[in-house]
Amino acid sequence: MPVPRPANAVPASRWATRPAAATARTREDGTPRADPGVYLLTREASPQFATPITVRVIRERTDLVTYHGWTWVEVYQLDARGQATDRRELYVRPDGMRPTQAPSAERRAPVRRNARTSR
Repeated sequence: MPVPRPANAVPASRWATRPAAATARTREDGTPRADPGVYLLTREASPQFATPITVRVIRERTDLVTYHGWTWVEVYQLDARGQATDRRELYVRPDGMRPTQAPSAERRAPVRRNARTSR
């Protein structure tokens, strides 16, 4: 008989404080985790990424049942400057997610134009 849970029960996060032994990049069943951070998603992560995108992972959805080796993640999609442009939920293979640096948000100095004043 299942243990009754309150209606507002929240699933435990895999990123909550973990014991030292659980800091490896794998779950108890041996599949990799999608830790928070910045990743490059290519076809290795999912066939939908024929054009690679850079994302910042917010969290892994542990409340959804998936196929072995796949997971749902909540992410912010980043533009070329590293700014978040869209919040998405993606179905990916964590072992295909490549950690990367966030694109640098290099700011250029404003172009100064000589304003000619007539006297």
